[in-house]
Amino acid sequence: MKRITNVFNEGVLDLLANAGVAIPYFFCLTLYNQNKNIFVYALPFLMLYTFRALGMLLTTFITLPASTMLAMSSLFGVIGSLCILGAGNPVFGIIGGILLGLASSWIWPYYLTVRSRGKMDKEFKFNRMHTLSVILTLILLVVVQLIATQTKMLSLSFVLLAFLFFAAMVGGMNITHRLTFYQGIETKQKFRVNSLFSLIVLASLVMLVFIIRYTRLKAVSQTFDLIISIVAIMLFLFLAYYQIDIHKKIFPVSLVAINRGVIMNYVMLYAVFDSTVRFGFNSLMLIYAIYLIGFELGPVILKKYQSFRYPLLLIGLVLSLFNFTYFVGLFLCAIFVGTDNRILNDALYNHPDLDSERAFLIKYQLSCIGNVSQQLVYMTTIYFISYFAKINALGFFNNHVTDGPTNSVLYGVHIFITAVVFIYAATTFYFAHEKE
Repeated sequence: MKRITNVFNEGVLDLLANAGVAIPYFFCLTLYNQNKNIFVYALPFLMLYTFRALGMLLTTFITLPASTMLAMSSLFGVIGSLCILGAGNPVFGIIGGILLGLASSWIWPYYLTVRSRGKMDKEFKFNRMHTLSVILTLILLVVVQLIATQTKMLSLSFVLLAFLFFAAMVGGMNITHRLTFYQGIETKQKFRVNSLFSLIVLASLVMLVFIIRYTRLKAVSQTFDLIISIVAIMLFLFLAYYQIDIHKKIFPVSLVAINRGVIMNYVMLYAVFDSTVRFGFNSLMLIYAIYLIGFELGPVILKKYQSFRYPLLLIGLVLSLFNFTYFVGLFLCAIFVGTDNRILNDALYNHPDLDSERAFLIKYQLSCIGNVSQQLVYMTTIYFISYFAKINALGFFNNHVTDGPTNSVLYGVHIFITAVVFIYAATTFYFAHEKE
């Protein structure tokens, strides 16, 4: 019985690590959609979105072992899920959203780091019983979420989520206790601030991303849009400055990791809004499916032709400019991310200038910078347009807004954003190809 329980806990950890970004986000979004008339229920969603987007940047100040951080991310998931049960109180909603956001951001990279130690030492294997527990947990999640949605008792979903995060925490402890690498490692908490400047920039980013997410839900004045744009430009420049040291250390791998974040944001966030407004239907699940399929098939399709991944990405970006090949283009971008992901993992994990314990964390930190940078470019563009053309910025995210952008404006923005992504991808290709 103990062995079955251990296998179940480890399977739950694997599921939450792989889908931890999406599950809490979907639950909090459902909670908001069912209570749109009460703004306090938007707070958990807004805080989760913000700290999920920026959580990896916080890890630059934390030097705890990956085993400890994996347990902490699951613990944050437990506490955050239980806090959401009291989301009618803004304090609980904010705390719950922050903790779930950090859990969503941290659990996969730290799990990946721990598992890489297990594979390296051949002390952990994922077997069929683990796969079965993943499938059973996924079925349980779907059933409970359907019941909770139909009965409008979403507390059931968050109770289940708290239970699953607890199981994942126990599963993570089981795995790390079997790995000799983590035996005897100092677990005393360490927190350092590299510079006051870095902390101020990070705090400013937290506030800005929160405001950006808020302005996708509620209308604000166009003057406020302009102010956000100016602040976004300043922080974008600070982000570029923030990258100088890491570029000096691991260039051009750093460019590749940032490019990964840019492309992921282009497909998973920007394209969802753009295509939903342009085509008139909610494309979230379609794009998510396209991304997952492309991500998984990429390493298989390009196994013998990995050098083709960048040309395929550039072709995909061009195809996304046209409506009839839009989703084909996104699929090619997803194939690139899946193929490049494994190559990037190997490049970072075996890099002579990096501690292998932090290699994957650096990958996700740089991807986070790419993700946020692409968001800032997009939001700056539409806020400037909304201010000078007197267009309601909400129209870029909701096709039911009457005074939103015309199709020609939407298409013009799409060309510009795609061109920016294309230029960065082509620059990365130039330096990465030269290095390879």
